[in-house]
Amino acid sequence: VLATMRDLSRRGPLEAAAGATLGDTLRILRLDVTSDSSVAECLQGVPGGRVDVVVNNAGVGLVGPLESASGPQVQRVFDTNVFGVLRLAQALLPQMKRRRSGHIVVVSSVMGLQG
Repeated sequence: VLATMRDLSRRGPLEAAAGATLGDTLRILRLDVTSDSSVAECLQGVPGGRVDVVVNNAGVGLVGPLESASGPQVQRVFDTNVFGVLRLAQALLPQMKRRRSGHIVVVSSVMGLQG
């Protein structure tokens, strides 16, 4: 199992929860879905290069009136929640299609249903 996070300096709680599995059956890698180079570097760090299942739960929110949201704030949301999903799927689908196996699970939030 490979767990990924954008900021590895915040991995302490995950390492503590992992216990003896850390380094045995669990590895933690850096992955920022808003960066093409980060996605490529992360996938290069996958042992054997094979990814069978991805659970993509990267997401950010923006709460408040639309007229008060700045362009950069909205761009950050789309970079993570839309283009991040696309970026990761595009990086993984070719190998999954070649093998004719694999799953990509994208986790969203209730905010996709509420205006």
